[in-house]
Amino acid sequence: MGDRVIMGEFVVLRPAGIEDRQLIYEWLVSSDVSRAMMGPPTFAERPFPTWEEFQEDYPGYFFDDSSPELGRCFLILAGGKPVGQVSYNDIWEREGWKRTELDIWMRSETCCGRGYGTDALFALCRMLSIRFGVQEFMMQPSARNPRAIRAYGRVGFRSLDIPLAAAIEQWGPSDYFDSVYMVKRAPIATECQRDAGDAMVPPGGSDG
Repeated sequence: MGDRVIMGEFVVLRPAGIEDRQLIYEWLVSSDVSRAMMGPPTFAERPFPTWEEFQEDYPGYFFDDSSPELGRCFLILAGGKPVGQVSYNDIWEREGWKRTELDIWMRSETCCGRGYGTDALFALCRMLSIRFGVQEFMMQPSARNPRAIRAYGRVGFRSLDIPLAAAIEQWGPSDYFDSVYMVKRAPIATECQRDAGDAMVPPGGSDG
C-alpha cells in the first residue's frame, strides 16, 4: 500500500505511520469516547491496555506495510484532519471464504455521529474485497455499546444468530463476555474491479 490512500465518499484513509502509533493509542485509552469501549465502571473486565500491551496488539507491520495480509492501521481524515483510526487484522480463510476482523475508534466525541466511521468502514471493506479478495468482515462490540452496534448495522454488519461459544469457534476469542459478533459479507471482486486498482489514489488526490 505504501504511500497511497483509500478514498471514501467524504473521508480519506491514510496508511498510518509508526509516528502515528502513540497518537492512535492515546485516542483509544484517554479520549472522551474511551469509556464507551473499555475500562471501569462499565467494562471492568476489560481494562485499558498499557502502552506495551498496545504495541503487542498492534506491532510494527500495522504501520509500515511490511506484512499487509497480517494487518494494517489507517488514519481517518475528514477535511484533511485526523478524526479517528480504522484497521484490519490478519486475513485468513475458512471454508473457502477469506475473512478478517476490523476495529475502529474515533478521536473524540466531536468526531462521532457525523458519518465518518461508517464511511471509513465502507471504504476499507471495499478495498479489502478488491485487493485481497476478502468476503467476510467481522466486528465484535459489546452488547453494552448499543451506539456501536447501530453504527455497524448501517454499514451492513449483522449479528450472528448463534450462541457465543459457536461464534468464538467460528471467529476466534471474544473481546467481551457479551461480545456481539457482527458479520458483513461482500461479493467476490470481479477481474475488472481488480484491474481498476485497489480503490486507492496517490496522496495528492482529493481529501474529501
